[in-house]
Amino acid sequence: GMYNQRPASAAAGGGGGSNPYQNRFSNNASSNSSAPIVTSSSSSSASITPIAALNMYMNRWVIRARLTTKSDIRTWSNARGEGSLFSCELLDSSGQDIRCTFFKEAVDKFYHMLEVDRVYTFSGGRLKVANAQYNTCKSQFEVTFDQNAEIHLDNDVGDIQHQLFDFVPIAQLENVDPGKYVDIVGVVKSVGQTSSIVSKKSGQELLKADLVIADDSGVEVNLTVWGDRANEVQSAYVNCPIVAFRRARVSDFGGRSLSLNQSSPAMVNPRIPETQRLQSWWSTTENKSIGSMRSLSSGGGGAGRMDSFEDRKTIASIKDENMGHTDPSKPDWLSFKATFNFIKKDRDGGAWYPACSNSGDPCKNMYKVTQTTDGNWFCDKCQGTSPTCVRRFIFSATVTDDTSTTWVSVFNEQAEVLFDGATADDVFKQTFEDPENHNQDAYDSYFAKANFTDWIMKCKVKQDTRDGETRVKTSVYSLHPVDYAKESRDLLKAIAAL
Repeated sequence: GMYNQRPASAAAGGGGGSNPYQNRFSNNASSNSSAPIVTSSSSSSASITPIAALNMYMNRWVIRARLTTKSDIRTWSNARGEGSLFSCELLDSSGQDIRCTFFKEAVDKFYHMLEVDRVYTFSGGRLKVANAQYNTCKSQFEVTFDQNAEIHLDNDVGDIQHQLFDFVPIAQLENVDPGKYVDIVGVVKSVGQTSSIVSKKSGQELLKADLVIADDSGVEVNLTVWGDRANEVQSAYVNCPIVAFRRARVSDFGGRSLSLNQSSPAMVNPRIPETQRLQSWWSTTENKSIGSMRSLSSGGGGAGRMDSFEDRKTIASIKDENMGHTDPSKPDWLSFKATFNFIKKDRDGGAWYPACSNSGDPCKNMYKVTQTTDGNWFCDKCQGTSPTCVRRFIFSATVTDDTSTTWVSVFNEQAEVLFDGATADDVFKQTFEDPENHNQDAYDSYFAKANFTDWIMKCKVKQDTRDGETRVKTSVYSLHPVDYAKESRDLLKAIAAL
């Protein structure tokens, strides 16, 4: 089938429930373990043992496999001494994968030689029964290698998949126990800033970045990327790519969320059938903004998580709880249901700013550009000049509920939700593009239509110091349309509980 072409990845069906990924992948080699094993001239098929056929009574075996993951080197020391180790996962044409660990001298000998996605022959390892707590590979065994192992690079003739995926739809994560590992594939809807926390266990500083992932089960979930990889996500996941995440750990933090450690693979736009299916779904879905779908990750922290009805507050609580004053370096977050009752639109030239047209690093269409006398746009950040710019909304507004009113800052992504998907460039083209003939009425109508609409808002409250003056600023982080039927049910439930 198509899986035996290089490069590709494939998936294996998983059990349980109405899983659209189940039993749709035929990999000839895995469906018939006695199928001939194609090898290069360096290894005769007779001498190769499929991973699926390994057992504890074998003394000598050679496996030919693709290295699918490789961990960092870890060091340990205890009463018996100290040493280093790293672990890998190997996948062969029988469709099974196995975990292997290298100790001490084997680390020095093999770590830099082994490259992820290359095919090797391995022999001279010791088999033991897999520890299910740490091992999520299909083989019931794992291998330890010392410096006497024999490992040789082999020809990659495309008979071994690049990764073994067993996808779970995001909507089904609610039924997965915390602590379990899953493979998911979805659209990266948003990428949060990289931040760091100090681990309570080790006292080390850990880097992290939060992503919001969605798939065509109509649900989104937060996924935290840990380690050095957190620095790469901003550039790696630009423009909402389809990404397959292998072995993400399920946690019940804020409902359901996922975390991905340093060695778990993630493949951008992998060559598997899901990619095409999700791309066509994403191109037609209305729910591109954060929070426009049901999220499994709520409460706690900021990024994109939608607070539950019970966790919602009121506008008055910004003042009542002294938000923004507790820790100047850290924002406070809250969600409330409110109505826009004034939108400040009278900014000279329109309620937006011109941003750099460079969508790559370092600008990512974010940094302000200035128009030069020849009509081009100059960017201070990348020192580039372009005939065009990208306009991004920025304006302030007041929002009100039955307890109070507050000023809020509204930025580009949230404004596009407010204006029903219209971009600042769309509005500019209809209103101010022709300098001789401004269409003020068309401009005003966008804001008039958005005013007095109800939203569930997630806001960030933070101290802001400008020109030596400190004030507390409230910014809209996400806007979710009010689902009136659900809102009524939640209100009835809350009244019944009084």
